[in-house]
Amino acid sequence: MAITMDVIDWYPCFIDVEASGFGPESYPVSVAWCDHTGEIRKALVRPEASWTHWDPQAERVHGIDRQRLLDNGWSAADVAARLEEDLGGLLAFSDAPEFDSGWLGTLYRALDRPMPFKLDHADDLLVGASLRGNEMLWQAQARLDRTKEELRATASGRHDAGYDVGFLVALWRRALGETVKMNHGIGPVPELTATGSFRRVKRDGSAG
Repeated sequence: MAITMDVIDWYPCFIDVEASGFGPESYPVSVAWCDHTGEIRKALVRPEASWTHWDPQAERVHGIDRQRLLDNGWSAADVAARLEEDLGGLLAFSDAPEFDSGWLGTLYRALDRPMPFKLDHADDLLVGASLRGNEMLWQAQARLDRTKEELRATASGRHDAGYDVGFLVALWRRALGETVKMNHGIGPVPELTATGSFRRVKRDGSAG
C-alpha cells in the first residue's frame, strides 16, 4: 500500500547547484534546496567581482546568462545567509556532491566563512530508504535506477537546480512507497500535494 502524504511528514534536505562552467575557476550561478517539509527554494547568485570565468557550454546546459545574474541575482552574502538559515548544522544531500561541494566552497570562500552544513550523496540515502525486507543493496539500487529512468522519461529535460531538487524529492517519496508524477521535472504535481512545490526565492526574501 502506498504511504499517504500524512505519513510522509519529513523530508531530507536536498540541494543542487548550477555553475558558470566545469573547471576550477567556475562558480555557482544558481542554488536550489528543500527543507524538511519538502518545500523547494531557489536563488540566482550574482557573481562576485573576482568571478569572471564563463563557459558558453555551461550556459547552454542551465540556460542562465551572466547578465541575468547581474540584474536579478542575490549577492553571495545573501545566498549564504539564506542557506545557513535553512540548512545550518544539517546534513544535505546532492546527486553530485563532489561538484556541488566545490561550487558551494567557492561561495563561502568568497565570504571567508566555512560552509555551515555538510553534503552527502543522495543515492546512499535513497538506496537505504528503498530497502524492502531482506533485500540486498544492489536490488534496491537497481530499483532506484529504474525509478530515475521512469521519472526522467516524463520530465521536461530542462537542466535546472530547482527541477533537480524536485526530482530528488520525488525519488524520496517513491522510495517510501508513494506514487508520484513529475510536473515537467519540478517534483510532484501541485494539485496532488503542495509538498515539493517549486518556489523561487527573490532578492527581497519574498517568494513568487
